[in-house]
Amino acid sequence: MEEHRRITVLGPLTLSTLNRVNAAPSAPKERKILVLLLLNHEQTVPVSVLIDELWGEAPPKSARTALQTHVMNVRRGLTEKFGLSSETVRRQVLTTSNDGYSINFGSVFFDLREYLRLIREGQNSVAAGNHHRSVELFQTAEALWQGPVLSDVEHGMPLRAEVTRLEQLRLASQETCIESELRLGRHRELIAELSRLTLQNPYHERLHEYLMLALHRAGRRVQALEVFHRLRKAMMDEVGLVPSGRVQRLQEEILHARDGGELSLANG
Repeated sequence: MEEHRRITVLGPLTLSTLNRVNAAPSAPKERKILVLLLLNHEQTVPVSVLIDELWGEAPPKSARTALQTHVMNVRRGLTEKFGLSSETVRRQVLTTSNDGYSINFGSVFFDLREYLRLIREGQNSVAAGNHHRSVELFQTAEALWQGPVLSDVEHGMPLRAEVTRLEQLRLASQETCIESELRLGRHRELIAELSRLTLQNPYHERLHEYLMLALHRAGRRVQALEVFHRLRKAMMDEVGLVPSGRVQRLQEEILHARDGGELSLANG
């Protein structure tokens, strides 16, 4: 499985070859099967989960047989369009085991697998106190995203849960990267990104905290306090809660600090 093949799910679904042909299936059910297997790469996805994805709560009596036919079509596509031998596909790539199916593309570039590797290394660098290296790794991982994950694939309940998990993982990785950048004193450079992220996540306290801190360190104390009041209003209006004590303490510290005065990142 040569290096010229590439698989991406962090954006549109693509299985590309040297000739730039997208070998991804066009049939909606077969796209769902392939994607659910890819998001659980090298792990068995039970037949029951695949049936739930394809037909929801009202599967036909022939669901298992129909699923086998769809899997056969996915295998055929990998042979005819992705340039793999039928034997390789059946024995190594899309395999049947333990009342389910699994997929393993070996050394073929797969953006999700690379993304997970990079964020693991980034987390290890954070633990080692190497924030320069962690930022480099997290930013390289973030660059793999080409848009909303699997925006061109219909989502049943199992797939929707997997997509939500990936989106939460991405947000957590962005948060960790931002914390490392703040520790490196890059507060001015972060304001635009944090402004975008807080607008996209209006109840995410940690991101608002980081934006408040970045604005304060950049000498923009009034704007930092405005961020707190915006968060407080959004939370009160939506869920009837106020920001956590941690965020309120940061607001108090900003109120009483000299403009641009150094405030430390809280732990935890």
